[in-house]
Amino acid sequence: MSKKPTIFQSLIPILTLIGLIGLNVTLLGDDTLSGANQMSLLIASGVAACIAFYNRKHWNDILKGILHTLTGAIPAILILLMIGVLAGTWMLSGIIPAMIHYGLYILRPDYFLPAAVVISAVISVATGSSWSTVATVGVALLGIGQTLGFNDAMIAGAIISGAYFGDKISPLSNTTNLAAATAEVSLFTHIRYMMFTTGPTMLITLVIFVILSLCSDIAPTGASVESVQQTITTHYNISPLLFIVPVIVIVMIVRKMPPVPVLFIGGILGGILALICQPSVIAQLSGDAELTAGGAYRVITKAMYGTISMNTGDPAVDALFTSKGMAGMLNTVWLIVTAMIFGGVMEAGHFLERLTSALIRRVHSTGGLVTTTAATCVLFNTTASDQYIAIVIPGKMFAKAYRRNGLAPEVLSRTLEDAGTATSVLIPWNTCGATQSSVLGVATLTYLPYAFFCYLSPLMSILFAWCNIKIRRLVQTDPGTEAENRNN
Repeated sequence: MSKKPTIFQSLIPILTLIGLIGLNVTLLGDDTLSGANQMSLLIASGVAACIAFYNRKHWNDILKGILHTLTGAIPAILILLMIGVLAGTWMLSGIIPAMIHYGLYILRPDYFLPAAVVISAVISVATGSSWSTVATVGVALLGIGQTLGFNDAMIAGAIISGAYFGDKISPLSNTTNLAAATAEVSLFTHIRYMMFTTGPTMLITLVIFVILSLCSDIAPTGASVESVQQTITTHYNISPLLFIVPVIVIVMIVRKMPPVPVLFIGGILGGILALICQPSVIAQLSGDAELTAGGAYRVITKAMYGTISMNTGDPAVDALFTSKGMAGMLNTVWLIVTAMIFGGVMEAGHFLERLTSALIRRVHSTGGLVTTTAATCVLFNTTASDQYIAIVIPGKMFAKAYRRNGLAPEVLSRTLEDAGTATSVLIPWNTCGATQSSVLGVATLTYLPYAFFCYLSPLMSILFAWCNIKIRRLVQTDPGTEAENRNN
């Protein structure tokens, strides 16, 4: 019979992982996604497995835990691959270049960063998906910001802040519905109550980005912006008609169609649009003197799975209009797989259960309970590497504690969203952090300092709890008292 792990044993794999990741960042900088972090996760998994064996855990039980977490990660991997397809064909068809071209007319340096937050937030609220928002509008905003001369980390932080605002409060969002269901709260009660922390957090985020926009010392001049626009119109046929496909994709998402087929259809439509609107681009990339059926097939399929890059004569613009298709997502897929292995071993060895049960026993106040819930969500985002797990498991674990302390379930659902949803994108090996860094081409630890909304959200939830601001309590009364209260 297996033994329960001690707290010290449960911490060893986590400390091993943190130490190895820190070493990778120190020695390799932004190149940790190419294999170093994946190996760190596997080594930490091996350490956890050895401790589990020491506690007489059977290999078959560990393997079942790994397979369980890997199965749960398959939808995220499929979405990631479809994002690669969509990004490739949208670049080839001119959709993303058109977004950048028109965006440069509208957006200016003195308000670009807060505008990026608002635009990302609006699209995310409308679609309910931070991943789709970052993969479409986010990529275009990154290109605009780079052209205006902003730091990649600032731009990515603004995009992600806006995208995760929508992910938290949109009634179409999976995490919003999941947090409400886990805490057994009606959806709109959950959203309404969450705005007490989410609203101030978003306001603070916007103020910070306004200050950064006004104070940023950006290098390019208006001439460089005009040069990029001219290069775009020289090599692409730019027209408002190119926005038909993004509109179709947004409508499908709003109508709650599954994300994998939506993204795949969007990628296919992008390929068709490329054939109609950009025949000269396809001919140039195929190496043929003129457009041929074989050349078009080679270029469009390569845009879906591999690297394509325009040859404009300007290296900066060429880098801007380079896409890597599904192949560009493989390092992230590899990272997700190894992260799920680590999460599976930690779950099968009961290490996470041991740590969280120890936390619950030390809770003696409302502020302490909310703080512990938020810390547990971050722990699961770090170890299980999945935001859904970071919402569901803490939600089930702490439900009785909230009732025992007389707190309404919407306090729990709000805390789950503030900490579970928002912080997932800040962990490099979490499915969210790995995906967004891969899509934007900006390392997670690079944009982390500027993703203000994401790390202010749990802090705001904790602050409200300790100050007892909008902490709703359950009032348990007998029928006679209720009747008396109604009469009064």
